Amino acid sequence: MTDTSSDDVQRFLDGHFTSLESLELVEDFLRDEERTHASLEKELDATHRHTQAMFTEAGSVADKVNAESLKLIDLHSKVVGFAADESVSAWQFRDGTEIMKLVASLAARLREHQKLSQARAAVDVLVDVEQTKAMATQCLAEKDSQGVLAAYTHAASVLNKSYSTTTEASLRPPQHHLLEHITQTVLGIWKDAEGAAAKAQSEALVRLGWPGKIDMSMATAIETFDAGFSMLVSLDCVNREYKGVLARCCPEVLANKKSALPLEHLAKAVDIRMRYHFESSRATNRVDKPEWWLSQVLSMVRNLVPFMEAHVQQIYEQAPLPHLDTRNEFLRLIQPVIQRKLAHDRPEYLKSGLVISHVTRELANFEQTLRDVYFFDGPSTLERFLSDSDVFAAWVEAERANAMAAYMEAVNDPGAFDLVYDDDMLGIDDAKPSRIAEKVVLLIEDMAERYSAAPSRMQRLQLLATTQFPLIIALVEDVEEEIDEFNRITLAFIRESNIPGAFGASANPGQTPFMSQLARLAAWFQTIWYVEEAARDWSNSPMYVDLWAAVCQHAHALGKEVDPRDWRDSCDDWRAKDRDLLDGTSPAQTGSADSDDDWIDGGIWERTIGTLGKLKQRVLDLIIKAVSNDTVAQLRAFRKKNTWATSNDGKGSVGFGVSVELSGALSGLAQLISSLANMLPFTAFTRLLRSLSVEIDTFITERVACAHSFNCSGGKRLAADVEAIARVLASSAPRADLRRPHQRTLSKARECGLVLSCNVDSMSPSAESARNAIPLALNEWAHAIADTSTDAQEAQLVLKKLGISHLSVKEVRKLLGNRVDFSDNLSD
Repeated sequence: MTDTSSDDVQRFLDGHFTSLESLELVEDFLRDEERTHASLEKELDATHRHTQAMFTEAGSVADKVNAESLKLIDLHSKVVGFAADESVSAWQFRDGTEIMKLVASLAARLREHQKLSQARAAVDVLVDVEQTKAMATQCLAEKDSQGVLAAYTHAASVLNKSYSTTTEASLRPPQHHLLEHITQTVLGIWKDAEGAAAKAQSEALVRLGWPGKIDMSMATAIETFDAGFSMLVSLDCVNREYKGVLARCCPEVLANKKSALPLEHLAKAVDIRMRYHFESSRATNRVDKPEWWLSQVLSMVRNLVPFMEAHVQQIYEQAPLPHLDTRNEFLRLIQPVIQRKLAHDRPEYLKSGLVISHVTRELANFEQTLRDVYFFDGPSTLERFLSDSDVFAAWVEAERANAMAAYMEAVNDPGAFDLVYDDDMLGIDDAKPSRIAEKVVLLIEDMAERYSAAPSRMQRLQLLATTQFPLIIALVEDVEEEIDEFNRITLAFIRESNIPGAFGASANPGQTPFMSQLARLAAWFQTIWYVEEAARDWSNSPMYVDLWAAVCQHAHALGKEVDPRDWRDSCDDWRAKDRDLLDGTSPAQTGSADSDDDWIDGGIWERTIGTLGKLKQRVLDLIIKAVSNDTVAQLRAFRKKNTWATSNDGKGSVGFGVSVELSGALSGLAQLISSLANMLPFTAFTRLLRSLSVEIDTFITERVACAHSFNCSGGKRLAADVEAIARVLASSAPRADLRRPHQRTLSKARECGLVLSCNVDSMSPSAESARNAIPLALNEWAHAIADTSTDAQEAQLVLKKLGISHLSVKEVRKLLGNRVDFSDNLSD
């Protein structure tokens, strides 16, 4: 090769490798120079021969230079020793200039040879890369997957070799542009190869029937799928082999590649369908219908997973790649698709928070299916979704606002406390819900069902405290307000009022205002009782038992002085640490609350049940007070009767009828008790009867027996009246076994009748045969009792033998003093 041709090569390199865009001219240049390729080859051969000759000449010159140098060094050592003028260089001799010219000429030829070698290497690489690119294009057109794979592998190896032999210092414009050109060629081959293989795999899936059920009998489609899948696996192997250089020079090849390449393209097929149907303007894109797109994803999974287990897993295991469960990995790869859909709909979720509960429920069911049916063990998308504080806050606020709006609408209804069911539909021991009670229970249970899908116990507890407890609090406050209003109105005014349905009671034709108000009180009692019983059931349900255990674990971790029942006071301030403790994921949980007995008998609704129980007792006390006051008021005429000492009927107590003053009150009392038996549950009604019996017993003893004068006949009439009242109280009991008078009913009034009806001198045959009569006459025992010097304990023992065990000695002395037919004997 002549000097002129060397200059041309140098100008070509310097002129065409000035920028990255200039690399595009290489292909055009090569096509234009194909006609002169033969001559260039000849010139390259000549250059090789010339270079070899230069190397031979250079070796000879080097030997001569070495010999002459030795002579010069020897001469130099001699001259330096005799030189007088130090300013004269030891190398300035006659033949020194000729030697330096020879060395300079040799160095110039060596540099020229190096440049020519580099140029030839660059041209060789360019030619190799372009031929590889052409081969890849041809193989793609011929659908020769092995040829494409070989081309990509060779291109990657060329890139790796070029990058490894090039240092940062040597990356001058020509070498830098060459590396860029190789990189772009590798990237182009990669995109074409990956796209062709992915297309073949996707089209084969469609031919097999997916996203419907896959038909394994289609052999041609199976072969096409296998070819595409295997091609993607092979490309993945090449990428793993040259991962280092590809990460530096072609990051696009490895971008977002976190799993096996063919599985990523299977997940991408799901992604494409999701975008088309549920992230576009199509009618199927409904924010309020998460079940649509989740069921579609599940359907695609259901139809693809069996094919993966039976066929894809085998293909993958034949590749030199680490072991991988293709089914589980595929399910993991579709999680970002679901997450992107949730992120796409997030603005709408923030506007309509109740949709979040629906999404949570459907997403929980979806993930449960993946875990139970397909044994998916990857991360939870639901947890990630609800970890968004704005999303969770929107859900809580929507639940709270919706619940309170529904409650206010129900409580403002005039018939809010009307009972829902007829008396004969439920048993006497069953709580009878009012409209507002049923509404509150339904609201709480509906919210519990919705948020039970939340994976975090802390979030469930926050929803419980923010959305459910306020409903109970509102109900308690409303009932207490009704009670306070009721207490402002005197019972006398209620009884005398002729306004049906006064003070908020529902009008009931044929019902007195007093009974209407009692029905109103009973409705409050039933309301509170129904919600209390529901709270007891909730407290024993698995979800709330689990939450209570979490609260106790949290309190145990914070310290023994922390009461788990106070959790509601601090739940608004819970942070990540508290979440770990409540969810049982904290490594700091070294102890267990199971060893403490303080919380075992409690529950998450314990304080709510206590509050409702106290309110229920307050309502019952108000009913008892109202009934007792009304009954005493009805016995006013009986109390004022003053003919007990003038009665001379001479009949036994069995033969006496009811006093005229008492007959009207007994009729009203019987009707009142019968109505209360239908209004109240058995336990409350029994407590009311017991309290009413004590009230009447005390009234008869203090206001009648101890307040009036009696003779024996008057005493017998009083005893008959007491028996009549006892029969009325017993006959109205809701259970048959209680519908007979009991000796403990009106016990003191009965004993008053015994004392006041006892004969003075001797027991008549009828009196002796009379039931419950004192077996002795007054003259035989009354003097000892009336004597104040008699020991009180001895007097009490005497009375007990006579059948008087409830009256005190003082009360018996008072009764004996009221016996006008015996008081003279006492004075004697």
